[in-house]
Amino acid sequence: MATNRPAFLSELRRRNVLRAVVLYAGATWALAQGISQLTPAIGLPDPATRWFLIVAVIGFPFWVAFAWFYEFTPQGIKRESEVPPGESTTHRTARKLDLAIMGVLAIAVVLLASGYFIRRQPITIGPRGNGHAAFDPPKDSLVVLPFRNLSGDPKQQYFSDGITEELTGALGQNPALQVIAWGTAATFRDTAQSASDIGQRLNVANVLHGSILRDGNDVRITAELVNTVTGYELWSAHYDGTFKDIFKVQDQVSEAIAHALQVRFAKPDQPANETGSPEAHDLVLKGKELLNRFDAGSLVQAKADFEKAIAIDPEYAGAHAMLADAILAMTQRADLPLDSALPRIRAEADRALTLDPRNSDVWVTLGMADSNTSPPDVARARAELQKALELNPSNSAAHTDYSNILPLRKALLEVQEATLLSPDDQAAWNNLVTDAQDVGDWKLEIQGAETRLKLDPANADSAFALAFARQQLHQYDQMVAAFDRVRPSNPLDAQQIDAGRLVYRSLVDPAIRTRALAAIRQLAAHQSNQDVAGNLLQLYLALGETEPAQQLLEVSCPTDPVGCSDLAVNPMYQSLRGNLRFQKLEKKYNTTTVD
Repeated sequence: MATNRPAFLSELRRRNVLRAVVLYAGATWALAQGISQLTPAIGLPDPATRWFLIVAVIGFPFWVAFAWFYEFTPQGIKRESEVPPGESTTHRTARKLDLAIMGVLAIAVVLLASGYFIRRQPITIGPRGNGHAAFDPPKDSLVVLPFRNLSGDPKQQYFSDGITEELTGALGQNPALQVIAWGTAATFRDTAQSASDIGQRLNVANVLHGSILRDGNDVRITAELVNTVTGYELWSAHYDGTFKDIFKVQDQVSEAIAHALQVRFAKPDQPANETGSPEAHDLVLKGKELLNRFDAGSLVQAKADFEKAIAIDPEYAGAHAMLADAILAMTQRADLPLDSALPRIRAEADRALTLDPRNSDVWVTLGMADSNTSPPDVARARAELQKALELNPSNSAAHTDYSNILPLRKALLEVQEATLLSPDDQAAWNNLVTDAQDVGDWKLEIQGAETRLKLDPANADSAFALAFARQQLHQYDQMVAAFDRVRPSNPLDAQQIDAGRLVYRSLVDPAIRTRALAAIRQLAAHQSNQDVAGNLLQLYLALGETEPAQQLLEVSCPTDPVGCSDLAVNPMYQSLRGNLRFQKLEKKYNTTTVD
């Protein structure tokens, strides 16, 4: 057998099998490299290279067999046994194969070089090398996370939260900073997320966090400022003092943060929103915690706490400001008419501004009150909310409320700013959804409704907004599917969702129109509920039931004039535009303009 090996190898060379093998291997490798580099560029599936190599391996024995048994001749491809010895072209074929191999090698060199440089091009990545688009938040943006309560007493949570909220407000008054609203920051209490994760969630460059230890009248505050892009600490410190000196500590922290971020520290010229009485301050912090709950019982108790604080220190501007806010909130959540409450709101707000003219929250309270009177004092409300934003550009509530009394295009800019400052503020997202629908920006309406649904999966109104916007974009499958996204929290919302799903299904399947009409007639039993009335109106108009829709507007507009303020601009009312009764309502209630 040994004597036959050289003869066999010679035969492989003579038949150019070895050259063919080299050419096949080189061409396979070169093509695999080309496919792997082109896959992302031309949208080929990720396993394209792997499948190519599998096919190449399967084809290899067939290629070897072809090289052994066949030969290229001037007359074409023939079996090697059929070619007369004098007509063999194996030598010329060998030269051609050599040229082909050299070409493949040249291609391999080019691919290697391009791969070398491609891999060494700088790659932009976000924090922690996640491979996503570069994370580039505004450099002077900041969120103040709830400081941890180290007292060991859960009942003291109001104290650490209250101090953190006051610090957030103090930092927000610096026009050089963009500070996330307390309402959103509070959702990150006790979070396990890293500073980088929180930064990307809120699109902020800096996170301030810390802890508060209160022992009787002694207070220790520890704070740390972290850059969310690099993950590095920029500044940290701790402060020991008494509760009586807490306002001075807040100023020290604000000044240190401004210095760490290399922005100008906005030192106020007027007296601060503070008191010399720890007892009065403690009552205000307790009242704030109750006020943030925003239910009727908590609001009544909050009002009582603020009144006690004023009784202790009549010169405490913050207590007067919070009392005005609590009374206004009671007109929204308790049985307190705004008209009768307005004189007291004004009196407390005016007193707060006399003591501290730079309190932006007081101007927001006045602006909200004046924009909700009947009829609304729009000019006065605008001036008050502009003053609030002048004092505190980071006041998200001011941006949201200001958007309510602006022409739509300007309103959208304000409410988008509010969603940046307070990404978890459902009121801001609700305004964005409404304004986007009024101007016919369906993609923005979808974005707002999707965000609102993430914040509250039980929000039935989000499904109706999504369905309407998807219908305008002729995305009928997603239009119907919008109602499957909501998880209703009560039977009435479940009934709304079921009726909405049936109505929008009937638009693509007219056979179920009768069932859809029956569903909205049952829902009409709850039309005195303002939330139901708005969605019921949308369903009537979706089915072309203009007369029931007109009747519903005539009943609901007098009790909810704000809900009818966009009659002239909302595309949903297009089918009613020629109705004289609708035009009468439009003239009476519409206050919204596009520009």
